[in-house]
Amino acid sequence: MNKRSSRAALTTVLSGLVLAGSTTLALAAPAMAVTSVADLVDACGGQPVCLYDGATIADPGAVSSALPEGVQVVVIPQLDQAESLQPAAIASQYREATGTRTVILIEDRPVADRFAVASEGDSKEITSSLYSQGEDDGGTAVLAVASTLADSGNATGGTTSSSSDGGVVFAAFITFLLVGAAVGGAVMLLRRRGKRAISQVEGSRRLEKELSAALNGENGDFVQQAIERLRERAQAYPDLSGWLSQLSQHVAELFIRVRKRGTDQQVRLLQAQYRDTLAKLLKALEDDYYGDILRNPQYWSGPEERLAEVRRAVEAVDQEAVENIKQVNESRDLEFKVALDSLIKTVSEAKLSDVYTDREQ
Repeated sequence: MNKRSSRAALTTVLSGLVLAGSTTLALAAPAMAVTSVADLVDACGGQPVCLYDGATIADPGAVSSALPEGVQVVVIPQLDQAESLQPAAIASQYREATGTRTVILIEDRPVADRFAVASEGDSKEITSSLYSQGEDDGGTAVLAVASTLADSGNATGGTTSSSSDGGVVFAAFITFLLVGAAVGGAVMLLRRRGKRAISQVEGSRRLEKELSAALNGENGDFVQQAIERLRERAQAYPDLSGWLSQLSQHVAELFIRVRKRGTDQQVRLLQAQYRDTLAKLLKALEDDYYGDILRNPQYWSGPEERLAEVRRAVEAVDQEAVENIKQVNESRDLEFKVALDSLIKTVSEAKLSDVYTDREQ
């Protein structure tokens, strides 16, 4: 397939997303698929940095030297999204098979590498840190954050600094007494803000747990990864930031509500539908299409029309998610209306003697 036919296929997909979300994506697939994590483990062994099947990163030797003990970097070729294991699943299974504390999987891509992290620590924080470096090459990004990957449990110095810590605390306490009410007011304000911040974090964690529970199975895992990818794309494209953040929020809210109020079959059907829709949309949002048009419009025919088409597709999928949420709510609303009508009828027909049985009728 030449570049012209590939572009035509992607245009067809975008039109399908805007109209009905049912067009099949027709892009050339990457050359190699990782179909067995066991083969990957056998090939990489105990190498700190493993370059699998010709995949590359910048200066792997420097990355290897900078990595703390217990951290392994595995670099693989670009995956075929339709047929291969997904990056998060590969990283997780690889870590389980090897017992490595932290596995950073780098997907070697033509424009900008992608990451998946499995760790006994905070995998999402590490992933976010890698993407926040803004590096196209995965090795450069890992090298930039390597010093932060050390196990915090190995940190030392707790006992040696105890006396100085006590002195600092005592001095701070005396200062607090001298400053008086003004400092007390400031502390109370900070505490209130701290409680609000903690409440927001707890609420976010609760929603993430509910979302994980709603997105199980192969299709569910894909949708959850797609939501994370939409959030990443929102940071990469300021012109789409609002829409993509809103879309990821609406899709997450939809699955949380369907799990609470719908059936398992409805959840599975919705997972399959959104896997197909989000896969097409994310293809259009990749760096080698939307990103390249933004950076190099001179190399594309009708760049403004192409960008507008992607934006319309994002808006269409977002509107579809909102409509689906309304459908879920209306289904639940019908149940409540029936129950409330029955309750109102029962109360209106009740007699005083039904409540106070000791009174004469």
